[in-house]
Amino acid sequence: MTNKRSRIAAALLVLLVTLFSGLSAAQATAAPVSIQQNPCGDLTGFKHVSLSSLPAEATTTYDLIKKGGPFPYPDKDGTVFSNRENILPKCASAYYHEYTVPTPGSPDRGARRIVTGDGGEFFYTGDHYKTFSVIDVDGTPAPSCGDTSKLTKIGYSTLSSAAKSVVDKARGGATGTVYENREGVLPSCAAGYYQLFPVGTSDRVISGKGGEIVYTPDRYATFKLVNLAG
Repeated sequence: MTNKRSRIAAALLVLLVTLFSGLSAAQATAAPVSIQQNPCGDLTGFKHVSLSSLPAEATTTYDLIKKGGPFPYPDKDGTVFSNRENILPKCASAYYHEYTVPTPGSPDRGARRIVTGDGGEFFYTGDHYKTFSVIDVDGTPAPSCGDTSKLTKIGYSTLSSAAKSVVDKARGGATGTVYENREGVLPSCAAGYYQLFPVGTSDRVISGKGGEIVYTPDRYATFKLVNLAG
């Protein structure tokens, strides 16, 4: 009787182990896959293409975007692109807008689009949002976050005493208000990257998390990189 009970207990143990192993495997299989998106403004990892290398219709669409239209599909062109595919950098809602790049001979809008970002980005997709490339307009690469090489410089010593005082505070880690870079002049970075500090009536100091300090003397009409050693 004891041997029979032992065999039954052993069989139940094997059954329980098999059952729990199957549940664990099923749970592991069902685990959701996490897609890692770049933060807003970060174009790392994207292929870059020149506007001239794309179909001629892409240049036509680009020119219409810069002029504000008229567009071939006015009820579609300029509408919000929601980035449901999670391929473009993760930005706030309504950050992206899409425009049709016509396909000659196609009976509909076709699969080609230019998608713009509020930070000044231009993306091209030729396969209806499956893949995207960054358009380097006129062959000039779009500045990446932290790239201040295209900004003119201004010496720290040439600033007013009030501006110097604000620059010193910004360098010391003071907190301002978030500058959203709506003008699109500064390199496109993630939300919250830039901090804004008022100086006088029209001039402002903007600091970036990378340590860059930018001065605008005319309320965002022009921007100059402060040369802290000059």
